[in-house]
Amino acid sequence: FFKQKTAYEILSGLVGSEMCIRDRTTSTWTVRTLPLAELPAGEWERLLATNPTASAFSNRAVHEAWWIGYGAEATDISLAVYDAAGTLYAYLPLMLRPDGVRYLGATYHIDYATVLIDLTSAESTAAIDALVAHLFADASALDLRRLRRADRAHEMLMSALAMNTTRTATATIEDPAPAIDLTNITTFDEHLERIDKKDRHEIRRKVRRGEGAGVTISAKPHAVDDLAEFIKLHRARWGHHGLFTDDEKGARDETFMRELFARAPEELITIIVARNLEFGSFAAGLFLRDATGIRYWNAGGELAARALSPGILLFAHGLQMAITERKQTFDFLRGNEGYK
Repeated sequence: FFKQKTAYEILSGLVGSEMCIRDRTTSTWTVRTLPLAELPAGEWERLLATNPTASAFSNRAVHEAWWIGYGAEATDISLAVYDAAGTLYAYLPLMLRPDGVRYLGATYHIDYATVLIDLTSAESTAAIDALVAHLFADASALDLRRLRRADRAHEMLMSALAMNTTRTATATIEDPAPAIDLTNITTFDEHLERIDKKDRHEIRRKVRRGEGAGVTISAKPHAVDDLAEFIKLHRARWGHHGLFTDDEKGARDETFMRELFARAPEELITIIVARNLEFGSFAAGLFLRDATGIRYWNAGGELAARALSPGILLFAHGLQMAITERKQTFDFLRGNEGYK
């Protein structure tokens, strides 16, 4: 199925000035600008821990690595919401880019946005209302793409945005995020039995062909040593159309990825690598893990080995990993590519 993600662009306002309002205090709530570097890591983790449906992209390491890799092109204007006693109730990663638009979180390689709310508190709705009022008091454009309805914090933010009538918005449909629902699926074959007979046969045939060619698949959590292998295989597959190109952009991509691997908790990232005697390492995929899903983030491979159907082999192993770990979802993430 396809999870349709709505991108909102807040285009006009009825209140506020054209100047960015840095702090706003109500009788109960204070909303102020707090860049990520100034937010204690423990506070981020405390809020994140209350949302079991947050995706892997809400891990602080992802945001820290993004700012190191791409931060020169943006200003961190993230917002923190405090109650009268000074307790942090919500945090919204927010950036201002040279086009004058405010963007939720990172905009490159981040498939789902991040909103942190204390979901254990009865006051969380009021805190989000205060956050939205603050957002709308600034007349500059606000782009809210990549909110995810499966995320409770995102749902609360979207509801507050809809209820506040001080701004008008235009909504467009972003790329779909196709995913496999693994509810009550306990084996790979159980999933295959749900799909078209011809497709089921093709997947099984390609997996058997890989086995016959002596292909082995290894999965390593947080495999920093395999990152260089992944970068090489990604370049081999995508060339100048992909990441890690031989220019300034590619250097930023590599910095982002290396920083992420250096900072990420052990279970966040898994690299799956396909090898055999003929080609050595010929395909690799990056998979992100969170409480509810395995998310197929990126891949690469040698074109010379395409007869071995490396994409199917990586997918099959990743899906089996999700099933074994009892995840609810195997997520192909944003994009409408035919293979998905």
